[in-house]
Amino acid sequence: MRIRRALAVAAVAATLGTGLAATPAAADRGGPGSGGSDVSAASWTRTTSLGGPIRKCYKASCAVVIQTYSGEWLYWDHSARNPAGNLWYYVRYTAGNGTPHDFYGWIYCGNVTAPC
Repeated sequence: MRIRRALAVAAVAATLGTGLAATPAAADRGGPGSGGSDVSAASWTRTTSLGGPIRKCYKASCAVVIQTYSGEWLYWDHSARNPAGNLWYYVRYTAGNGTPHDFYGWIYCGNVTAPC
C-alpha cells in the first residue's frame, strides 16, 4: 500500500512539474521527436486510431479509460515521453450513440496515425 501511494504521489508530482514549466509558444511547435518531453499542437489535431486503449496516464500499466478501434477519429492536444522513452499522445475521443460523451486520456503513439 505504501508503494502504491508513493508511486501515485510521484506521478502527480511529475505531471505537475511538467505542466508548470513556462515555455514560449514557438518552442512547443516542434514535432513529437524534437527532444522535448511535452509537445503541444496548435489546437486539437485529428488523428486516426489503429486500435488500442486510452489510458489514465502515459504508461502501459495505467488503467484503461476506454478502448478504441481501428479507423476511429481521435484528437490530440500534446504528447509526452514516459521514463522508458515511449511517446504518448493526450487525446480526446468522442463515443456514444445518441448521447455522445468525450473521453480524455493517453494513447501510445503506435496506436494512432500521428507520428511516432
